[in-house]
Amino acid sequence: MQRRKELQLHVLVGCADARDLSQVQLDAISATREDYRNNGIEVDVHVIRAAGSFITPDVVMDIKRTLEEAQRLNNENLPMRFFVHIQTHGHLTEDSQENYICHVHDLHIVPDSPLNCGMLAATHVAIEIEQMIVDEQPEIEIRGKKVKITNDTQIKQMLREIYAYDGYLAGDWITSIDALRTHPRHQRTVLEKAISIDPELKVLNILITCGIQDYAIHSLIRVDDGEPAVPFWDTVQQEIRKQSQNDRTAKELLINQSKKQRPYAGLLSMSDPKQSSRSQAARYYMKLRGIAYDDYLPNTIFNMTGTSFDIPSTPFGPYVIAGFYFSVKHLSLTDQIVMGYDKHQTSRMLQKVENDPIMNMIVKKFNVNLIPLNLVDMV
Repeated sequence: MQRRKELQLHVLVGCADARDLSQVQLDAISATREDYRNNGIEVDVHVIRAAGSFITPDVVMDIKRTLEEAQRLNNENLPMRFFVHIQTHGHLTEDSQENYICHVHDLHIVPDSPLNCGMLAATHVAIEIEQMIVDEQPEIEIRGKKVKITNDTQIKQMLREIYAYDGYLAGDWITSIDALRTHPRHQRTVLEKAISIDPELKVLNILITCGIQDYAIHSLIRVDDGEPAVPFWDTVQQEIRKQSQNDRTAKELLINQSKKQRPYAGLLSMSDPKQSSRSQAARYYMKLRGIAYDDYLPNTIFNMTGTSFDIPSTPFGPYVIAGFYFSVKHLSLTDQIVMGYDKHQTSRMLQKVENDPIMNMIVKKFNVNLIPLNLVDMV
């Protein structure tokens, strides 16, 4: 193994969908990382899971915190390169192009397919959340005074004072994906604009890719003309394509990724893989419920992550709330795992859920069972 000469940080912004990662994808990342390590390049991969892969201010902050932490841990002061990969998912028609790099006009979405992202209906979910708030009429504290939320105007006041958003909830704070084919490109633009006005991110020369994970062929399709070229990421995706086409075992592993999303539980966890583990949480839950499982557990956990999930004084972002509501109401995931690194971090995460007015309301209305876990005790 060569002496380390470069560090690469790759941040994947993907959906919370339970079918998001297959073992073939994980194996391809692992094998490619090893090849790069043997050539003196250390690659670190982080995954930020946000419903709909929307680049909201809280997701931008998650990306920023992830990049900052990587720089703090660079004790050898090696040259660093930063990449963000925005990936949504959908079901493309048989007449769509299957090339790794495609134009959006050569891709077509199967209407109403269960494989498409649930956030195509995010505005409808948001309307349900508005109705829930008006029906439940919660009392929340705003600037030291108890206010009962009973109408749209008071919901706007709550958003402004608690969530720092000046506008309506449905179709404004939370809005549907407009067009799945162009959605990842639009989110790339949103991120590029956010980086351009942030003096700390702007100097890092962050390279951004965007694509659609087509669940029908188990492969990523880049919709950005392949620019910028990112050798590590492109190699991983080509390896996935090779394995999914040529390996019968791999095809069997990918079967569950094509099924309708039917996870067993939800999971709120940290973005840093050293602080939480979706696979560990899935295994714990399957054992807890007496459900048989294999080494890898596709389509079992609806997972959302964030770097600030352990900061109790700040609220959750709009698509975390929308995703949480969607998973509880429409996927019937009343078991929700809350997983931090240790019991103290997990406790702070539970406190954040309790402190967030809308999240707390969802927990109480649907009798959500919050299951606290921490990586230290499990390992």
